[in-house]
Parts: sequence; C-alpha cells; structure tokens
Amino acid sequence: MAVKSLGNERSARRQMAVNMLSGVCVFTLNLCVSFFLTPFIVEKIGTDAYGYIGLSNNIIGYSSLLTIAVNSMAGRFITVKVHEGLSEDANKYMSSIFYINLLLSAIILLALAVVTAFLPELINIPEALVGDVQALFAMLGVSSVLGLMTGVISVGAFIRNRLDITNIRNVVGSFIRVILMLLLFGLFVPHLWYIGLTVIVMDVYIIGSNYYFYRLLTPELHVKWKYFDFKYVKEVTAAGAWNLISRLSEMLSRGFDLLLANLFINANAMGILSITQIIPMMILGFFSMLSGNFAPEFTRLYAIKDFNGLKAELLRAVRVTGFFSCIPLSLLFAYGDMFFKLWLPTEDAALLYRLSCLGSLGMIFAIPQEPLWAIFTITNKVKKSSINLFLNSIAIFATVLLLMLLCTDDITKLLVLASVRTFYGSIRVTTFLPIYGAVCLGLSKWCFFPVIIKNAINIGVVTAASILFKIFFLDVSWIGILAGCVFTTAIGIGVSTVVLLTHSDRKYLVTRIKDRIG
Repeated sequence: MAVKSLGNERSARRQMAVNMLSGVCVFTLNLCVSFFLTPFIVEKIGTDAYGYIGLSNNIIGYSSLLTIAVNSMAGRFITVKVHEGLSEDANKYMSSIFYINLLLSAIILLALAVVTAFLPELINIPEALVGDVQALFAMLGVSSVLGLMTGVISVGAFIRNRLDITNIRNVVGSFIRVILMLLLFGLFVPHLWYIGLTVIVMDVYIIGSNYYFYRLLTPELHVKWKYFDFKYVKEVTAAGAWNLISRLSEMLSRGFDLLLANLFINANAMGILSITQIIPMMILGFFSMLSGNFAPEFTRLYAIKDFNGLKAELLRAVRVTGFFSCIPLSLLFAYGDMFFKLWLPTEDAALLYRLSCLGSLGMIFAIPQEPLWAIFTITNKVKKSSINLFLNSIAIFATVLLLMLLCTDDITKLLVLASVRTFYGSIRVTTFLPIYGAVCLGLSKWCFFPVIIKNAINIGVVTAASILFKIFFLDVSWIGILAGCVFTTAIGIGVSTVVLLTHSDRKYLVTRIKDRIG
C-alpha cells in the first residue's frame, strides 16, 4: 500500500509539472499575441473603439449570474463521485447539469438579443460605432452561450488531472484565432465585430476537442436524458448558491470598471483603462490557470481523506506559485514605464504605467495565495467566503461610486478606478483568505502566513534590484527592456529559490528538469 501510495504521489507530481509547463506555454503565447496584436488593433480601430471589447465581455459576463450557482460546483461533485467509484451518480450529476444548462442558454440568448437591440440607449456609444458595437456584442453573446451549453463536457481533463491537454487545446485555439484576426484586419476594412467572429470560430474548435477528450478520458461518463434528475440540480445549486454571491461580488469590485469609466468619464478613458488592464489581467489569468493545475490533486486528496497530504500540497502550491509570480510582477513594476512608451508610442505612457501598477499592487499578496481559494470548493464551505467577498465588494463599489461623484478631474477618476480595488483586495487576501482557509482544514490560523510574508519580501527585493539596474544601466529601448528581463529573470530565480523554496522543493524541481532533459 505504501509503495502504491508513493507511486501515485510521484505520478501526480509528474503530471502537475507537465500541467504547469503547458500552462507556461499558453501564457507565453497569449503574451506574444497581446504584445503584437494590441497595438495593431488599437491602430486599426482606435483607443475609443478598443474599450468596447472589454466592456462587451463584461456586460455579457453579467449573464453568468444565472448560471454560476449550477456550474461553479459541478466539476467538484462529478470528480468526487468518479474518484469514489460511483460512476452512475457521476452520470446523474453530469446529465442533470447538461440539460439544465440548455434551458438556461435559451433564456440568456433571448435576454442578450433584447439588450443588443437597446444597447445604444444603455451605454455611451459614438454614432459611427453603434453598428459595430452591437454586432460585436451579439457575437460575444453567442460565444458565451456556446460555452455554457457545452461546458460540462470539459470535466474529463480535470477528473484525470490532464490539464496539459486543455492548455495545448488553448494554444491551438489561440493560433486559429490570431491567424483569422490578422487576415480579417489585414485584408478588409477594420471592424470591431471581427473580434467576435474569431472568438466563435475558436469556440467551435474548443468544443469539438473538449468532446473528443471527454470521450477518451472518461468513457464511463455519459450524458443521457434517463439520468436527468432535478434533485441533483438542486443539490449542486444549493452548494454553489454562495458562489453566486461571489460572482456578484466580483462584478461589484471589478466588473463595472469599464462601465463606470464609460458612464462617468468618456469612451476614450474607458479605452485607456481597458489597455492598462491587459497585462495585469493576463498575469492574474495565468496564475489562476496555474493554480487550477493543483485543484485536481487537492480534490483527489480530499476525496480519499489524506489531509496531511493535502496540507503539504497546499503549502507547496503557495511556494511554487510565489516562485513563478515574482518575475512577471517585478518586470511590470520595474520596466512598465519603458514598455508602454515603446509599445504604444501614441498614448500617455506615464498614465498607462501608473494605472497598471496601481491595479497590480494587490497581486503581490493575492497571486501566491491563488491555490488556497480551492479550499472552499473542495470542502464545500463557500458560504463565509462568499459573504466576506460580498461585503468587501460592496465597500469597493460604494467607495468608487462616491469618489466618482466627488471628483471632477478625469485623470483622478481613472486613478480611483485602478486603486480602490487594490486597497480593499489586499486587506482581504492578507486576513480572511489565509485564516479561514486554514480553519476549514483544521490547521493553525497562522499556517500560511510565513510563506505569504516571504513572498512579499521576495517580490520587493527583486523589484528593487531591477529598478536600480534600470536606473544605472538601461536606456529606453527594446534592447534595454530585453536586458532588464534577462537580469530580473536571473535574479528572480536565484532569490526566489533561496527565499521561498524548501530543500525538497528544490530537489523536486531539479529532478523534474533532469527528467525532461533526459
């Protein structure tokens, strides 16, 4: 039994390494895509129009309030039943969720059609862009509904801890989208709705690949009407109801930023804010994805009641996430001013840099702890987390709204939109998340604080060293930024290895690297 357990542990860690490596590849590709495509698209359609891409995504995202309670806990219930060997129960959960999502999709599609028709009355749109924005909104709405209808079949990769497959699929999908986007914007008169069309094409590919791997990895799972049982929908909905509050909270704290900029300032300010969110959101999205690579193993350990193993993996996940997060955050804080000046020479680089840094400061504490959010899902204890997030978000939204009404200067309003969320979010992730997460697992309240403090010190040291290197050795050029990236990466790896990683972490990483080289 001990030998088998050790083998399972090694296999799980090896697969986690593969998942993380493939995730890094996805992040690198997305970074390259944003680096080259954003200036290209902004040049083609203008800063004002660019802001409507993010705003449309945000408004359509509001429709997730209808579905989050059902879908947020679906993967957890199906995965646990599969690992417990209860395939029939897993099929009942899966089929019930699939069919209820079809009904919700029809409702959402109808609602989005109405909103699309009246969109010019709901938000400020320049006359010349009305048709383009409506077409973009409609296409992104169709994409959202397609994802909802077929989302449950993506559970196969999660159950088998093969998130590398998901990452590879995303790489291919991104390539398809980029090629199509370049063709459309390069060969035809530029239109906003090209963005929506490329998203739909990518969705069709992803849905097809999801189905293929779902049948390959989980042949014991089947979506059939005979398995539909509304009591399973009620059970999952009851468990995920508090995630509905969490989603509403996210909208209050983050999702209304572009809308408020549109309503209280103007379309150009909304476009500027949208641009400054690209890099921070990519970093946050990458580490959310990276943290998701730990979730299958967390769920498996919880299902088999190996709580000591779960604690060890959580601590390792926080250390590893902190190790990787140090470099991109330090690069942004140290060289962001140079980057924006070269990347978007027609824009106000100093303003873009300030807004990006203000929106990213909270990530110093938040990103290393991303894996800890899985605790509330796997233990099915999301109530207090959701209440805390809701109160935090109410405070953010109320503060932002009050300051937007009081401030008269447009730049000040933009700074408010970028900084208030960072302030309140930092308080939450340094108090509630580590303390209540530990309590849910029966651990000491202060269990995660040593590694949180080490992460903050680590990022501070690497950023300070990078800024000094910039001041004394670099000029404003792409070569200068490249030299800075090399320096920060080298010192970041060196400092992080010493400050964050344990001896077993370092040994594990060296072994994995040797295995890959071999």
